[in-house]
Amino acid sequence: MKMIFAKTDLGNLVGDRRLLVVAYNQKPLNALIAVLVGLLVPLVLWSFFSGKALMVWAAAIVVINAAGLIECHTFRRAALADANTEHWTTVFTIQSVLAGLAWGLGPTLLLPVSTGNASVLLVAMLFAVCVVAITSVAHVKRAMQGFVLAALLPPAIAAFFAPGGVENIAGMVLLAGLGIFFVVGSLSADNVQRENETQSRLQGILDNAQDAVITLDSGGVVTRWNIRAEQMFGRMRGEVLGKPLDPAMFEAEEAGQSQPVLRRLMVAQANSPNGRFEMPAKRLNGSVFAAEVAITRSGVGQQQSYTAFMADISNRKDFEQKLAVFRRIFEASNQCMVIADAKGLGLFQNQAHEKALGFSNEEVEGLYFMQALPTESARATEAEIKKSVIETGAWSGSLVFRRKDGTQFTSRSSIGSIVDVHGRIQYLFNIFTDISDILAGREALRLAKEEAERAHRAKSDFLSSMSHELRTPLNSILGFTQMLAIDEELSAKHQDSVKEISKGGRHLLNLVNQVLQLGEIESGQASLSIESIRMSDVIDEVWREVRPLAVERRLVFHKEIPKHAVVQADEARLKQVALNLVTNAIKHNRDGGDLAIRVLPGEAGMVRLEVTDTGVGIPADQIKDVFHGFIRLGIDHLTSEGTGIGLSISRQLVELMSGRIGVISEISAGSTFWVELPAGQLEATDSQLQAEAVDSRLDGAAQGHCVLCIDDNPVNLKLMAQILLKRPGIELITAPSPGLGIQLALSRQPDLILLDINMPGMDGYQVLEVLKNYERTKRIPVIAVTANATPRDIDLGGSAGLADYLTKPLNVKKFLATVDQWLAA
Repeated sequence: MKMIFAKTDLGNLVGDRRLLVVAYNQKPLNALIAVLVGLLVPLVLWSFFSGKALMVWAAAIVVINAAGLIECHTFRRAALADANTEHWTTVFTIQSVLAGLAWGLGPTLLLPVSTGNASVLLVAMLFAVCVVAITSVAHVKRAMQGFVLAALLPPAIAAFFAPGGVENIAGMVLLAGLGIFFVVGSLSADNVQRENETQSRLQGILDNAQDAVITLDSGGVVTRWNIRAEQMFGRMRGEVLGKPLDPAMFEAEEAGQSQPVLRRLMVAQANSPNGRFEMPAKRLNGSVFAAEVAITRSGVGQQQSYTAFMADISNRKDFEQKLAVFRRIFEASNQCMVIADAKGLGLFQNQAHEKALGFSNEEVEGLYFMQALPTESARATEAEIKKSVIETGAWSGSLVFRRKDGTQFTSRSSIGSIVDVHGRIQYLFNIFTDISDILAGREALRLAKEEAERAHRAKSDFLSSMSHELRTPLNSILGFTQMLAIDEELSAKHQDSVKEISKGGRHLLNLVNQVLQLGEIESGQASLSIESIRMSDVIDEVWREVRPLAVERRLVFHKEIPKHAVVQADEARLKQVALNLVTNAIKHNRDGGDLAIRVLPGEAGMVRLEVTDTGVGIPADQIKDVFHGFIRLGIDHLTSEGTGIGLSISRQLVELMSGRIGVISEISAGSTFWVELPAGQLEATDSQLQAEAVDSRLDGAAQGHCVLCIDDNPVNLKLMAQILLKRPGIELITAPSPGLGIQLALSRQPDLILLDINMPGMDGYQVLEVLKNYERTKRIPVIAVTANATPRDIDLGGSAGLADYLTKPLNVKKFLATVDQWLAA
């Protein structure tokens, strides 16, 4: 019986299905009451009619309505769907018609034989039954109409054709009632249908709502659960309809509190100022999400219901969190940022922008961004910016901004745009940085660079001047010393004095050369010619130069140099480095000690040169200063000569040649200086043979030649005359001024001209230009003999057209070889 009376859930049914379910929900009670009434009919009417007819009537009522109860039970066990809705509607209609016939069976049999009071009683009973049918069966219109027609028409016809007058009146009343009930019932059914359509539309709206819609009765039982609720919580409506709302659905951490869900929801809403509140919710799979809830209440008393509208705001919360992060970044950025609408009217600014321009947020809102630019700057750039933003979506460049207080600054601005799906500009933004300090720094750097260049030029001019001023007297000293050294008539005592003068002069020249070379390297003027060089050739040449000094110190020489050892280096610079290391090893060695030169494989792709002495060594705390310029280590500053920059120059030259230099030393045991340079590979060449052939050709003295020497220094002219006495076949003519030198060159047309560069009135290059302009002198080779010895001077001489460039102090042997070479040519 409980099964029979259990209502089928309406759920989210719409249309005829919903009406059919409502009708079946109401039918069990009506059928049960009809069965009870059918059992009482014989007792009520026993005094008016015969028992046999009453028993038949009562049996028909009981049997038909009992069948209706069975029908309701079968309907509840079946699954109602669109496909079988019509079937169950037909079954419901047939059973309703049979029920109507059952109720009309008694009056049909009894009215023709009833008296007046009995007829009234029968008609009243039929009308009462029809009233109940109109209200309870109206959800299925044709079933209601069939019931009324079946219940009233047969007895009306029977009474109308009965022989008595009272019975005819009863028949007429029944026919009139039939019409009235038919019309009233139809109108009631139409009202139910309209209400059902309204409910269907409402249910359709709820099912398609973006929010989950959950309706609870006053006891917290779910009566509505739309599609969005299924999707949001992962629970199908069949699982929740007709059941109390599960507390676990709204408890993210502690599922199943004793307080009912409905009460918790109502309390949360009461505490919410705008009627909507947030709370954690949990899906069937256990995942938690943020839900925003709003509740409406309808009905009165025990018939109240509560409808909750719930939205999953997880994405919104996530977006809000990201927006908050963006906002923090936007505000914390040290770059100025401003956002404007499509017309360029300000919307937002960050704190850096407010600080830079001095405008408050209220002042920026609605401010045209070009108003922050000086008038002349705005006119010049507005059209350019608009064109670039429209065509490319962005513009970048320098803009001059005007602060609120009127001061200005220069910015590096990047203006961009944000467009909609149709490509129309929605927002503009400018991200910029005040680069006034950077520009000021650049200007300061430019001025500093110019100052450095001026200082560099001054340094170069000073070095060139010093080179000339120091080399000119040294030229006389060393030149005449060399002439005296080869004078066979000079006594041994005087020869020894000349030797000391020459030694001091060469030492002074070496000091000058080192200082000038250090300046050349530090100024970046050192030029290198990197090529493959055989290490054995370089070491042999170095040893030939230092051998007398090593013999004087009685050193034992050891050499381990493979013939195949080749490096990539500048030959002259490599020789200078090797000569410096070997000379130091000799100077700082002990008398009778060992001197070893070894060439070994270095790190990958490198060749290692080691120079080892057996001197006193270098203290560990001083090794780090060995390669610093102008530092003389305490162990030798009283006993050895030098400027203290030889090793510094060596380090810089090695680094310029992509190599490394270092030292390993032990007190009282000696030191090993090492150099690593990139390995090289020699190609087959006969350049050395050609050089040897040229040298052998120049051994003899030139005969029958005229040489002109132009120099404003009489001492230099005297030295030149002394040197060329070694070439009896050369006639030397001298000119102490540029003008006289040009006249002699034009008149005598010498075979060779020796020309000083630094002369008053007209320098050597001007003299050379004049000589090149005359047909008689333009082919005469001109050799510079000058104290201007910097690399820049030598390069300038080569580009000016000089045949050769000899620097003072002169090396007499080299000078004579050069003269012989050009005269022979």
